[in-house]
Amino acid sequence: MNSRGFTFLELLVVMLLIAISSSLVYLSVGRSVAQKEGQLFAREMMGIVRKARSVSISTGRPVAFCISSQDRFCWVEGRQVKLDIPEKIRVQQQGMANIDNDVYAIYFYPDGSSSGGEVTLAVGHKPFFVFRVDILTGIVTTG
Repeated sequence: MNSRGFTFLELLVVMLLIAISSSLVYLSVGRSVAQKEGQLFAREMMGIVRKARSVSISTGRPVAFCISSQDRFCWVEGRQVKLDIPEKIRVQQQGMANIDNDVYAIYFYPDGSSSGGEVTLAVGHKPFFVFRVDILTGIVTTG
């Protein structure tokens, strides 16, 4: 018997392989986009923290960098700009002052010092970015 073409089973196997490989590509691209969004947010957040320190030093008064995980944004006290926290990103804090039910802050003082604290950004349960604010110098470091 001389048959031409493919059997139904062969077609199903090829379609299955195509579906699996395209889903792997989709997952990889999606993960990459989420990581880039997270890194961009981390840079913007660090910029706001550094701005709070410089405003405190230049104005000669204490200034707070605040985070509200429930409302999903962060801001510099007394400034109109608020940075929205992307839905996929989870913010964890350690050593920050609790100023309200769900609002945490790092205070910067005119002499350059701060109340200190650590912020960890995660997607799901996987941390991807950590920064610390030194108590004595108020300097922001990553790592």
